[in-house]
Amino acid sequence: MRLIELRANKKSFHTVSFNPNGITVIAAIKETQDQRKTYNSVGKSLTIALIHFCLGSNTNREFEKLEDWIFTLDFKIKNQGFTATRSTNNQKEIELNDTKYSLKEFNKILEEKLFRIKENTKHVTFRSLLPRFIRYGEDGYISNDRYIKKENPLATLLNNAFLLGLDTNLIIKKADLRAKELNIGKLKAQLNNPEFKAIFGTENKKDLEIKIVELETLIKRYRKSIDEFIIAEDYNSIRKEADQISYELKNHKNKATKLKIAISNIEKSLEIQPDISKEQIIKLYENAKFELGEMVIKKLAELEQFNNQILDNRKRKLIQEKRDFETQLVDLNKIITELGQQEDKKLQYLNSTGALDDYTKLNQVLNDNEKTLHSLLQYKKLEMDYKLFVEENKKDFTNENIITNKYIEQVEDLIKENIILFKYFVEKFYSEKNSGITIINNEGKNATRFDIKAKIQDDAGNAVKEVKIFCYDWTILKGKHNHNMEFLFHDSKITGDMDTRQVKTMFEVADNECKLNDFQYIISLNQNVIESLKTEMTVEEHKELVTDRIKLTLSDKSPEEKLLGIQIDLNYER
Repeated sequence: MRLIELRANKKSFHTVSFNPNGITVIAAIKETQDQRKTYNSVGKSLTIALIHFCLGSNTNREFEKLEDWIFTLDFKIKNQGFTATRSTNNQKEIELNDTKYSLKEFNKILEEKLFRIKENTKHVTFRSLLPRFIRYGEDGYISNDRYIKKENPLATLLNNAFLLGLDTNLIIKKADLRAKELNIGKLKAQLNNPEFKAIFGTENKKDLEIKIVELETLIKRYRKSIDEFIIAEDYNSIRKEADQISYELKNHKNKATKLKIAISNIEKSLEIQPDISKEQIIKLYENAKFELGEMVIKKLAELEQFNNQILDNRKRKLIQEKRDFETQLVDLNKIITELGQQEDKKLQYLNSTGALDDYTKLNQVLNDNEKTLHSLLQYKKLEMDYKLFVEENKKDFTNENIITNKYIEQVEDLIKENIILFKYFVEKFYSEKNSGITIINNEGKNATRFDIKAKIQDDAGNAVKEVKIFCYDWTILKGKHNHNMEFLFHDSKITGDMDTRQVKTMFEVADNECKLNDFQYIISLNQNVIESLKTEMTVEEHKELVTDRIKLTLSDKSPEEKLLGIQIDLNYER
């Protein structure tokens, strides 16, 4: 792909034509004495933004300020001409060779024509790769491997590796393993979370197996009880009858107990005899040598007879009472026996059947226990899955490390090719500095498969960063890994800290490579840089490499001399 022309539907716009090969310079000059005005507002960077706009970048609200503007970019891919047109009013569509496409469709078309991306490769697209050839904004000039604002590290690694010819599948696999490992870590945190345990009823983790076994046993019992359960429609009435019989039986047993006590007391009373007889009294007096008169003895006999008569009457009465109580007790025992049999029948019936409410409650208890068991088994499975995931992930990390080490051995020639190419460009600037691109297998527990570093000895020095960017970009372009790009476009930011000799070397390298490989190199330059190059170049060199390559000159003299030809503030890099 090479750029031909950028234009707009407004006459005030300064059309940008690009040399089809070799160097193209967009010059920014300062013609006013106003110190507040700089080269930065004339439209150099805006040119890059508009090229991206015509090549399917995201919608830009700032461009909505340019009402009714339409921008057109002519370009070629392998000698086939294309024209892309996009309106600021309807930024969601782009015309390609007079056919309208959505942004997604447009980008897919160019992606297939320019890059050899394997199917289902994450984060590598036409839009992610294009900034590697036309850096955009301040973020594009921070380091050699950073091109897009807020691009995540995985996307950066994938796109850079892709353009260096490396296997992106290895990068994706490790990133997936890392994502899986992070998810496993989240699962572990959940398993140890008290609130999470409470949901599963596993606050006491040590007793988990015991709880499961107990519940399984209990559930079997409940299921058996339910299977054997017979619902009796008259269960409640039978239960009431049984309760009444139990009540009556208890009362009769109490009566029987009272009768038994009464009979026992009568039997004890019948066994009691008089303490002293008449003969014992007479003998007592005789022993005392004291004679009782006949009258006294006679009175004693009469008294004894009267006493015996009283005792006989009492005995007969007690015996009769005992007989009555025994008769009552026999009758009560019969009633008790009969009530006992009735109670047994009722209870046996109740034990063999149940009420619908009891059946429902039994099922509810079973359901509650089954839910608890299910929760415990789920928690147990999560624990087992966690342990399995941990071990499998360790194994997968190890296997991928082994595979990647073998892969690096297999692509040793490719790695050397990138190193040699980068060194070739660096040595044009620093013959005494060691340099190269290292590609190392990162075996750590992270998402980074390769550590890719472009190195220049003592690269902390002034302008070394910009030189590294220049050399790295040319390494990507000339390496031709997985792309059909034929141009580089650098903003004037790349010359910001370079000394004049380095800028001269940059032009010499670009001119030579463009001639050898039919490339196109586009750069915007500020007037001070253009003028300073005269001190390092001959007049012929300056004319051939710089002034003759200027295709557009933008000035701060007036709004008409700027790219859009009008005065408007656009924060398009936001």
